[in-house]
Amino acid sequence: MKKKNVIQKPLTLNELANYNQKVLFPLLEEKFLTKREFELFKKIDFSELKKDVNRLRDDFQNFKNQSLTNQDKMLKKLDILLTETKMREYYERKEKKLWAIVIKALREHQILSSKELEEIARLEIF
Repeated sequence: MKKKNVIQKPLTLNELANYNQKVLFPLLEEKFLTKREFELFKKIDFSELKKDVNRLRDDFQNFKNQSLTNQDKMLKKLDILLTETKMREYYERKEKKLWAIVIKALREHQILSSKELEEIARLEIF
């Protein structure tokens, strides 16, 4: 099939004006504000909206500050607990070493009977 050569005639000013009235201007009115709508928009009082936005910002700031304060408190308490845990473990290790020395001395000098030593072993102190 062969394409037909279509000769396009030049666009006249009248045709362009008709196109603008029928197609372009209605499309622009859909997408953008008209002068009338813009004038109505300018008359709206935004002071209440600004107050609400400022209140919301202040509330959020207070919430954020309170959250950070709570996190700081929790971290301090956690730090104390971790320190206490390390100290407790340190003293438990020292205590186990002490008991090992005491029981070894009691066994070597035969101060405790074998039955008593077995009972101590069952306690699993060290």
